[in-house]
Amino acid sequence: MMNWRCFARIASLRNFNSAFQPYMELHSDVRSLQKFLPFAAAKFKEKTAVIDSNRSYTYLELLHLSFTVKDLLGKDGGDGQRIAFLTPHDASYIVCQWASWLNKAIAVPLHSKHPLTELEYVLSNCQANTILSVDPHQEMADQLARKLNINHVPLPKELLLHPKPPLGISVDDIDDEEVAKNPAMIVYTSGTTGPPKGVVHNHSALHAQTSCMTEAWKWSDEDVALHVLPLHHVHGIINMLLCPLSVGATVVMEPQFNPKEIWDYFLHNKDAAINVFMAVPTIYAKLIEYFESNKMCEEEAKSKCQDIRLMVSGSASLPTPILERWRNITGHTLLERYGMTEFGMGLTNSYDGRRVPGAVGLPFPGISAKILRTDEHGRIDANKCIVRFDGGQVVDKMPGQEGVDGELLIKSPSMFQGYWGNKGATEESFLDDWFVTGDTASFADDVFRISGRSSVDIIKSGGYKISALDIERLLLHHPSISEVAVVGIPDEIWGQKIAAILKLKAGLEVSEKDLQNWCRGRMANYKIPREMLFVENIPRNAMGKINKKQLIIKYFSDK
Repeated sequence: MMNWRCFARIASLRNFNSAFQPYMELHSDVRSLQKFLPFAAAKFKEKTAVIDSNRSYTYLELLHLSFTVKDLLGKDGGDGQRIAFLTPHDASYIVCQWASWLNKAIAVPLHSKHPLTELEYVLSNCQANTILSVDPHQEMADQLARKLNINHVPLPKELLLHPKPPLGISVDDIDDEEVAKNPAMIVYTSGTTGPPKGVVHNHSALHAQTSCMTEAWKWSDEDVALHVLPLHHVHGIINMLLCPLSVGATVVMEPQFNPKEIWDYFLHNKDAAINVFMAVPTIYAKLIEYFESNKMCEEEAKSKCQDIRLMVSGSASLPTPILERWRNITGHTLLERYGMTEFGMGLTNSYDGRRVPGAVGLPFPGISAKILRTDEHGRIDANKCIVRFDGGQVVDKMPGQEGVDGELLIKSPSMFQGYWGNKGATEESFLDDWFVTGDTASFADDVFRISGRSSVDIIKSGGYKISALDIERLLLHHPSISEVAVVGIPDEIWGQKIAAILKLKAGLEVSEKDLQNWCRGRMANYKIPREMLFVENIPRNAMGKINKKQLIIKYFSDK
């Protein structure tokens, strides 16, 4: 473990600009540098990169800190090793990410709100070598490190608050052409079809993702983005962090979602004049709820929000009532888009053209999409293409199939390299070189629409994709529960609300409140069923299977 003397040496070392300048002059090919974000960001120098609850940071200060943390990691965290990090929602996240990349390691972001058991799974699955941590999460990180016998490097708050020139900057061993191929990050899926899978992206894929969004959504160095999203999913990591940083924009990072604070930014330019905001539908619903409960003025909101150029909704289907109410309040028609952990963003409504409620528009630049017919058992027929969109236009379309549902497939230069340690699952996810999304979609009126997951066992709630089977497995560990079926029921705020239908063991009892308290120590809060229904019997067919669609109709048709 590093001690404070390591940091004391840093203060007397040479200025970063003079150390890094020879490299910048030697490597003038900006195109190659852009695929490695820490070097691409260097050209923005003294421009403000991040404003968080602690202070503001320039691009060079972030790079100062990243090189310093790289030195702390040493050889223990380099050359393809996995470095996990547990940080607050602030600039320390970027520092840990960039330090991992500068060390030729693979960054693995952790989510502090996940139970220890889920964090242990991620660390064990990716075989992490090191965990970086920043208060208030150092105790949790230390507990994980000791249990799993991995290296723990806690970062002192003083280091982050007062960046100093780094010990040294060694970039001779970083090849611009090779670095693009190196694995950059492992982001874990939500576990919608079983245990979460580690999705591996290289630097080239990350560059492709940020490039397509920069072109489609017209990001520039003049943008100021307000960031309130979790930093363990692509929405928060790539869309709202890597993308703006890749063009020299400023990111304002709130420590957590607070509707009052968000409205202060929108209406009163708190700390910064925001012009880009992205969130999940649940956040927009909570903002609307706060606006109405505090009897705020629509006329003022519309006037003040005129300076915001882009508001995006994603990670879950956007209910039309939320879209319409948000437009009435702010004057903004939310831009809805579609993406997945495996390839980032795939489809988007138009930035400066038509935005169709309930639709996700057309593919981003450089991305192809197609819909294939499926049979009555949900099996894909590769020879029956409903529509294929490639090169910015429809190149294949089956007559008479307007609006017909099928399986959505995506091809993209931003595609992931595979699931970590799971070659079988990787191979099963592709049909030829097209990624099979597992989502049902249709094409009508020149836009794509997402109908939902191809299985009723996938619940989309509050921007998360949640496996009903995982929740069922956990609930069955309770001593009073005999049988359980978990379903998603429609909800305007959450998209879907998780409900559990439960059969108790004979002679045993448990209240809904006690059961929810029991769940809190075993699963993330967003996975805990919000409704629990106790029944005498859960109907099954001759094969012992439960028809969940019938259960929803029977028990929740009036919801």
